[in-house]
Amino acid sequence: MELSARRIGLSASAVLTALAGLAVYGAQVNAATPINISFWTSGSPAGVTQIVSEFNKAYAGKYQITFRAIPYSNETTVVNSALTAHKAPDIMEESLTFSTPYAVEGLEMPIGPFLKMAGINPKADFPAPMWDKAAVAGVHYVAPTDGLPTMFYWNKAMFKAAGLNPNKPPRTLAQFVADAKKLTNAKKGVWGYVQEPAWPAPFQFPSFLGQFGGTEANPTTKKMMFNGPAGVKAVQFMWNSIYKWHISPQNASAHESYNLFLQGKNAMMMTGAYDYASTSQKLGKNLGFSTLPVIGKKEADFLGQNYWWVFKNPSLTPAKDQGIADFMKFFYTHSLQLAKAGVLPVWQPTLRSAAFKHIPGDAQQAAALQKGILNPLITGWGTAGSYLYNNIDEALLNKMPIKEALDKAAQQMEQTLNQPTA
Repeated sequence: MELSARRIGLSASAVLTALAGLAVYGAQVNAATPINISFWTSGSPAGVTQIVSEFNKAYAGKYQITFRAIPYSNETTVVNSALTAHKAPDIMEESLTFSTPYAVEGLEMPIGPFLKMAGINPKADFPAPMWDKAAVAGVHYVAPTDGLPTMFYWNKAMFKAAGLNPNKPPRTLAQFVADAKKLTNAKKGVWGYVQEPAWPAPFQFPSFLGQFGGTEANPTTKKMMFNGPAGVKAVQFMWNSIYKWHISPQNASAHESYNLFLQGKNAMMMTGAYDYASTSQKLGKNLGFSTLPVIGKKEADFLGQNYWWVFKNPSLTPAKDQGIADFMKFFYTHSLQLAKAGVLPVWQPTLRSAAFKHIPGDAQQAAALQKGILNPLITGWGTAGSYLYNNIDEALLNKMPIKEALDKAAQQMEQTLNQPTA
């Protein structure tokens, strides 16, 4: 995902023009009609449409949320066109890295005042990793709406057939390797674990890096840090699965881990929670699902996620600000609807509720949120990150030494991220 100033499509002059159009903050609206609040998302609308509908009914005549789901494939074009035309939504929901350029360019409102109006305490009401690491230059412009952690899947039937306890998955590196070897029969095309060179490395590598005590980069200096000892150990684990322990096939093709898992030929999988619904439907009671084993020194897992923010639109008034705050509170307090629709909410009161805990798979995902890792808030990280994963590919295909691959990626990313923007 391209996240640079180039990706948001706004030159310096265009940003100034956009800001000029936003400078009339405080313009009055006709109090005789409901205050319209536009809300766009490029994430899943599952559960969201119901919350919006319920809010509009509850606040009929006072507020009206106009909701629009935009395509993920061309979200930037749609949003930037709206910004240029001074028709941006009031509330935008997307991934954290996508929001960063807009915050840097001064196109977003600080989120703190809205949360305060809503009676939301972010320190208590959101998982700490999703709030504490989401500030740009010390200011919070976004608040989390949902999460997508990296999870551990295992096939209980395969565990039982191999003489392993199907209800006790490995929790350490040593046990993981031992179990995977017992589960592997290469001659029959049966594997304990399948390590693909490509996807889902963007979920796996940051998770393993964090487990070994590393971090991807310093957001302030834009210095890459993933090529240190922790990064080498993270990729070494992935490489060892293929070439040292022989628990994974070489040159695994795209989706091979997932496809073999569904076929009962891959016993363990580490990937995003996005695969829970389909694997649960296929394996039923034979699906094991939990937080990641500790491959490194401590628990950590990468979080896919969505956040929302408020654009500095000309139509913002104190009354509309209150409406936005009221909607945010309503959204969070009704976020059990997200969970029922298969989307993981991040509102702590919902996560602690008995109703939430009875939804299959959600309690395990909620536990993962507490040890979450986020990508650094650096404009352009989404695009520059392709260098990292292309080079990890080369290492896992045994075409380049691990340290060399990470050093090359770090050099390429630093050059790209430190280029001056037009």
